[in-house]
Amino acid sequence: MAYNDIKTYRGEQIQLASGRLVFNAKINDVYVNAKRYINLAAGDKVTIDVGSIDSDNEENMFLVNAPKMQLGLERYGIVEPIVKGEELDKILSSLMEALSEYSNMVAILAPTPSLAFLPPKFLQGRLQNIKEQLDNFKSTKSFTI
Repeated sequence: MAYNDIKTYRGEQIQLASGRLVFNAKINDVYVNAKRYINLAAGDKVTIDVGSIDSDNEENMFLVNAPKMQLGLERYGIVEPIVKGEELDKILSSLMEALSEYSNMVAILAPTPSLAFLPPKFLQGRLQNIKEQLDNFKSTKSFTI
């Protein structure tokens, strides 16, 4: 897509071609601005490095400031929203508490003692196991607003 635009564009244009191009700002920043699009294309991969690999500095982050962000192309699958981990945690915790309270009520109201004890105890054990695993689906690296 971007390569064809370069070949067919008819306005003013500067083309740099070499075995390798390096842009290095030794003191301050590098800015790339465009009225319409900025296209990056590579034969193998595009990497963006921020800070050193072993850095714990919270200032080192990759920030995308856009009203909408999409990862991947629609032709390869269904576009789905990213889960907000804390919100999902609240909803699942609330659901598990409701199920736990319900199993307690069933245990109290069940007419047969053997039926009252076993299923609610089993359900509460499973709910506790799930609750302990809730944080596992939350990324420690990727966040959304």
